[in-house]
Amino acid sequence: MNSLDAIFSPASVAVIGASTAPGKVGHDIFANILKGGYKGTIYPVNPNAKSVLSVKTFAAVKDIPDQIDLSIIVVPPKVAVEAAKDSIAKGVRGIVIVSAGFREVGKEGLEIENRIIGMCREAGVRVVGPNCLGVINPLPNVSLNASFSARMPACGNISFISQSGALCTAVLDFAADRDFGFSKFISIGNKADVDELDLLRYFHEDPETAVIVMYVEELRKGIEFIDAVKEITSGSRPTPVLVIKSGRTSAGARAAASHTGALAGSEAVYEAIFRQAGI
Repeated sequence: MNSLDAIFSPASVAVIGASTAPGKVGHDIFANILKGGYKGTIYPVNPNAKSVLSVKTFAAVKDIPDQIDLSIIVVPPKVAVEAAKDSIAKGVRGIVIVSAGFREVGKEGLEIENRIIGMCREAGVRVVGPNCLGVINPLPNVSLNASFSARMPACGNISFISQSGALCTAVLDFAADRDFGFSKFISIGNKADVDELDLLRYFHEDPETAVIVMYVEELRKGIEFIDAVKEITSGSRPTPVLVIKSGRTSAGARAAASHTGALAGSEAVYEAIFRQAGI
């Protein structure tokens, strides 16, 4: 079993920070999972509410009587540390941190991010985010829209990876208008743990994925990236990989840095990396 299965095909999900107030991210993500017809079991975690959208809440993830595969954390950074700790103790196998306020805002945010990732690595729990839109698997046996995009995409054979949440919503709208679908859809935000390379490898092995599309602000593993992706794009069972790279202008690079704490590198370097990797 792949370590990312708990993120893309969980049998149970806890939304930590599920809110009763429409318009709040914790409410909208919970509502989207319900509306999307998720095939597993969903648990709202909120110590200050009896129920969210008529579903009984739990004060903490440890109070849920059943096994939880995936925790979706939608609380401020300092509270997120406790939420991650509780989730690990509960035995979750994956965590998606939607909340912002981590490395992209500076030193203190980065320290909190590193603390959470350190705990999770020690426990063998994979983390998506922080500062991301979430994860979507429209395949009928999962039907999970754990994101704050209200639009569940149609089912298809494209897997989409994005560092930007805003771009995700634009792509979902674009795809719906043109009636094409996705196999998996994920926004990785600060990619403190799960990054493009993890996902490229996972999607390459995924029988439901025929094409991988990525939106990238920065890569942190140049040489390793080239070697791994070359195998994906031109090995014995090639998967086409298409990339759109942001930060190609100085204004774009500044936007990327303020957005996910990304340092956009020299365009010539990226062109060479993509060319060598067969992208």
